[in-house]
Amino acid sequence: MAKKEEEFITAVTEAIKQSKKYGDTSEATIRQLAEEAVRQHKKPKAAIKAVRARLHSIMAPYLGDPEYDAVARQLSEAFAANDQERITQLCLDSLEAHLSTRERLPIMTDFYQQIFAVTGHPQAILDIACALNPLALRWMYPEAGERWSVNGERLKFYAYDIHEPRINFINHYFQLEGLEPLARVQDVAMHFPQEQADVALFLKEMPRFTRNYGDLGRPLLQALNVRWLVISYPSISTHGGRNLTSRYRDFMHQLIDGLNWPITELLFEGELVFVIEKQLNGS
Repeated sequence: MAKKEEEFITAVTEAIKQSKKYGDTSEATIRQLAEEAVRQHKKPKAAIKAVRARLHSIMAPYLGDPEYDAVARQLSEAFAANDQERITQLCLDSLEAHLSTRERLPIMTDFYQQIFAVTGHPQAILDIACALNPLALRWMYPEAGERWSVNGERLKFYAYDIHEPRINFINHYFQLEGLEPLARVQDVAMHFPQEQADVALFLKEMPRFTRNYGDLGRPLLQALNVRWLVISYPSISTHGGRNLTSRYRDFMHQLIDGLNWPITELLFEGELVFVIEKQLNGS
């Protein structure tokens, strides 16, 4: 890479990192997008605009976020007081702040109960493009005996997102719950997760992932070192209430065509879920 091009990429990256709206995004992601933009645009202003447009699509800031620092303080106080009701309410408030998890709140207990009836309760989870879903921990494991112990082993909850304050908040919550802080700022399109787990969750993100990264969805699923994949799609469009079940069912079957992975389909109000058992010869 020529020195001038390298300087151009660095300038675009730094401009985005200093912006109020996207400065908290993974620098690796910003730089990757800057490299692509610099190849297409001669002027920094145009390249910066292109990167911002891509980040808007990838990050989807319009879906919402809580005030991370404020909620983190409130959670610390609630845990210090052992106020379980307050902890639960703060988790619910956080989940309600993001559209994806807000839509799942009415079905959340039944949602995980039905999924784990197929997979068994996982001792290790990968939550891909997690957003705020890790705050649903208490609904995933409502009867966790010794706190977060599964079959005598401490739960490992890996979570991946490119929004730095979100990951810091999730790790803070994990530590308050007595779990390892295994949430990571990681662009799963650039670096597929390598950790081994029982179940990988990829909830309502495949449509946006496909829109932003094309055909990378299938290689990502193949690369995940898990026994079970749990992939969900919205069953109703956000605007207009159009039924999307048939569309996404066809898409899902095309996505894994030929891989010999048995599928269990679960249909909830607002969400279509595919629980897929990966086979060694297809993984």
